[in-house]
Amino acid sequence: MLWQSDFGSNICSKIGSKIWEGERAVEQTERVTIITVHGVADQQPGQTVRELARLLCHGGSDAARYVEGEKHEIILPVRKLGSVEESPTIAGDTKSEASPEQVMRVRPGRPSNFYLAHRRAVHERGAPVEEDLGVTLIDYLLSRYQPDQRDALYESTRITLRRQSDGLPVDLYEMYWADYSRLRPGGIRALSASYQLLFHLSTLARDVVDQVALATLGGRALRVLQWLHAWSAWLVKGPAALLQLMMLLLVAFGAAALVPEDQQPFVLELGGGVIALILLAFTPVVWLRADGPAAQMRTAAPWLLAGVAFAGVAIASAQRPESAIDIYFYTAVTLTVAAGAWLLRRYAETVRGIRLVGIALLLSLAILLVTIAAQTRPDMSTSYEWMLTTALNAGEYLLAGLLIAWALLAIVQIAALLLGFVLASRGEPAVAASLTTARIGMVVSSALFAILSLVLWSVIAYVAGLTLEDFLFMPVLFTPAYLSAAIFFESQVTDVGTLFTPLMGLIGVIGAIVLVALAPSLREETAPGADEQSASWTTRLGRWWTGARRVLGYVFGGFVPLLAIMGAVVYLLFVERKFFGVENALDWLGENGDLLVTVGQWLAGGAVTITALGARFTETFGKLRVALDAALDIDNYFQDPANRLPPRARIYSRYASLLADIGKRGYSRVVVVAHSQGTVITADLLHYLVVTRRLQDYVGATPLSLVTVGSPLRDLYAALFPFLYRWMGTQPTSFATLPDPADLHLAQWVNAYRAGDYVGRSIWTAPGEPAMLRVARVADDGNVEAWREGGRTEFCLGAGAHTHYFSNDAIALAVAIDGLVGNSQHHAVQTH
Repeated sequence: MLWQSDFGSNICSKIGSKIWEGERAVEQTERVTIITVHGVADQQPGQTVRELARLLCHGGSDAARYVEGEKHEIILPVRKLGSVEESPTIAGDTKSEASPEQVMRVRPGRPSNFYLAHRRAVHERGAPVEEDLGVTLIDYLLSRYQPDQRDALYESTRITLRRQSDGLPVDLYEMYWADYSRLRPGGIRALSASYQLLFHLSTLARDVVDQVALATLGGRALRVLQWLHAWSAWLVKGPAALLQLMMLLLVAFGAAALVPEDQQPFVLELGGGVIALILLAFTPVVWLRADGPAAQMRTAAPWLLAGVAFAGVAIASAQRPESAIDIYFYTAVTLTVAAGAWLLRRYAETVRGIRLVGIALLLSLAILLVTIAAQTRPDMSTSYEWMLTTALNAGEYLLAGLLIAWALLAIVQIAALLLGFVLASRGEPAVAASLTTARIGMVVSSALFAILSLVLWSVIAYVAGLTLEDFLFMPVLFTPAYLSAAIFFESQVTDVGTLFTPLMGLIGVIGAIVLVALAPSLREETAPGADEQSASWTTRLGRWWTGARRVLGYVFGGFVPLLAIMGAVVYLLFVERKFFGVENALDWLGENGDLLVTVGQWLAGGAVTITALGARFTETFGKLRVALDAALDIDNYFQDPANRLPPRARIYSRYASLLADIGKRGYSRVVVVAHSQGTVITADLLHYLVVTRRLQDYVGATPLSLVTVGSPLRDLYAALFPFLYRWMGTQPTSFATLPDPADLHLAQWVNAYRAGDYVGRSIWTAPGEPAMLRVARVADDGNVEAWREGGRTEFCLGAGAHTHYFSNDAIALAVAIDGLVGNSQHHAVQTH
């Protein structure tokens, strides 16, 4: 059972309700609302609020605490949460951020748009005396946001309960945000999102270095590090990704050669005619939808010309059957380039700075195909032989370009890692922590991208090898021997496999360390035991994760980057031997590439099996995507996509609209219950509204309390992005430390956690405090035994990991929430 609860409460009419006590009808004018905000998990809309309602009704009580539940579906209009610069109530320059056209002009080595916008604002208005960089980032993302029409309404769930002890009506609302962050159904979307996530990790690394430069005013060495990280991010999502896209287009082009030669005229006539009819039919539609003659000509002309061209293909193939081979070949080239243009356009909508290099590579692919075709045509007797030879020769050039791109990436990342280590050793703790985050993002992005790419091409090479086993092929760049195409594919995969084998070995070692560190917590996730409240098991589990987390910090902060430097050097030696045939230190690896070929065979067979299973695999695949969903939730929180739809700005606008509507309903108290990533969204939004003096515009004078569980605010966000979360303070040395609930205008802030939660545990309790792993109990007077001081309350719910916060053993959590609902100012007993 997943517990998820975040910051958000929805529209509800203020209704005076009559509650029966015994035989008397008592007028009840006071109402309380609870806003639930889910976290990182696989929940569906409405699930979080139902789980919380279940806990409140039955959590640890013989008699139900809350009764008479009713469920309602509600619809809420959503208005954009404007940035400070856009707000008419706050003085400031109203100059907007750069236009979409300006934003798209991203050059290699260029810092993030947030960095450039901030520097431009400082140049125009002067540097602020004290700046909250996190608030400035939110302002920037809100100024970028141009709402989509789908963002105009929010459909949510409201559950109405009655508190058994005093008849108090309580409305529970859900703030659901996963639709702005999660994957939609479909395996293709999952694959594309996986690659997008890997690309953005390197972009996030660049952004973190930019944040360090903004917070510390930088220096020459830091500016060089910014430049290196920017180049690294651009090389990964630009040339490295786009060259692979061109190679995949070549696979599609080569597949067109499998059409029998005697069937090609028929395919041209039928296919050309059908496509021409479709294009010509859509031409008037496109014409009518455009505004003005100029726009009509600009949008309708490509459709008209394409339709005429395909009609010409159909007519030419019918009238000149002797030229059908040539017409078929160049039609396949045209369709390949057109498909590439469409994919490039879609890619450029979310990834900046790749449009020009993508166009250049696509034009190069077209020129390469046409040039090689002209050179090889006299020696080819069949269309099959001609098209495949052209595709394979062009693939060699693309492979050479890809190897060179990765070599440049290796050089840049070696320099970035070494310089990052030096600057981290000389800087303050916040600088060192931020640069560690940047190193991890850059290394993980490149390593996983390389592995996914190698595995993908091992599958393609295996399938292509089966198809082209008898096709003779003479390479022009690699392996200067007369080989079959199947042997050529296998030799290339085997050659690259000499790097893949040790890479997989190292990743296996790192994976084993991570698995051992997480094993006790993962056991709690999959099969929570009956001893969740056991003090001894809670202590052992908590101490294990405390030590394991320290070890993982050393592994990913220091060991993995050093391995990355060694791997980059090995790759450069491989490129030297590949292009120049020079014997070097790489020879000790021997011939170990067969592993990659085997991986391709197994994965190809697995893909056939999955296809055969069809719909039966859907449910299983959905479960496998949970980890990807979780990673996307965190990654998207920092994204600034080119389509001007930052997920954070969309989530905040929905959240603020929900708060504003609740603020108008006259509730006596608002209690927010948030889990995991939902705690970050809630705390960040409250902090932003308080700093910009707009919180009262949404909730008025209504008392606001916050309950967070499994919160990564301290252990993840404040640790990895310290310059964005200065308001969280440093690691606590005493309980009365930052964050102060009063700074967020909170009457009470309750934080609960489980001992083995690998995402987040305590916020104020120091890691070495004995009370950190003390299981909270409910005293005889009905209060929670917990550490409480200055509006802060924190306690451990016992053993467990990051989910199951709404399970039946969470008695203390149910009591704490009930105390806030009932406005009990002494709902927790202070213990040390």
